[in-house]
Amino acid sequence: MRPVLRLAVMTALAAFPLAAEAQMRPQPRQQQTAETSEQLVMAPPQGWQVGGSAASQHSVTRQMFPPGQSADSWSEMLSIQVLADPKLSPRDHVQRVIEASQSNCEASGPSPVAEGQSNGYPVATMTVTCTKGRQSGLGGLVAVKAIRGSSAVYVVQRIWRGKPFERNEAAPVPTGMLQDWSAFLRNVSLCDLNDPAKHPCPTP
Repeated sequence: MRPVLRLAVMTALAAFPLAAEAQMRPQPRQQQTAETSEQLVMAPPQGWQVGGSAASQHSVTRQMFPPGQSADSWSEMLSIQVLADPKLSPRDHVQRVIEASQSNCEASGPSPVAEGQSNGYPVATMTVTCTKGRQSGLGGLVAVKAIRGSSAVYVVQRIWRGKPFERNEAAPVPTGMLQDWSAFLRNVSLCDLNDPAKHPCPTP
């Protein structure tokens, strides 16, 4: 069984901890505050490693890549974002992804946005294709899951890029990749250590 990655929002987002950077060891249980008790729970693909990060006053992003790939050369990437915006809805963020693809691609094809609840939190999911990036020259496919927490929006994206394709063609992704992505995103969840009745966390 792969280790579970838990990300906790801290008061200073720039200090955002990532369990993967500590060999996936569970973080010591500490007294939690309202701002630190929410955790994004996910099981990264086996062998993937953190290969990039960025932080600002209101957001943190981590990027993970499969073995042999890096931020400089990749065909698959996992992006994890925490956006400290008290008003942003999951659908709002998904719409931003759609708008970015429309601006940056020769042609983009978003799926319908699916909205619902997961572990007591509002969630939106969607996929969008990019026939050919205007800058990269590569085709792309993104699957997005956004979760609205009490103090932030948590966004997980699986991204593929490769040979460009035509508007009327399916993205030429590896066989089985979409099924893997779907199973992965289904298991991404948000929990709250201080509210196990509404948002229970998995047992270590």
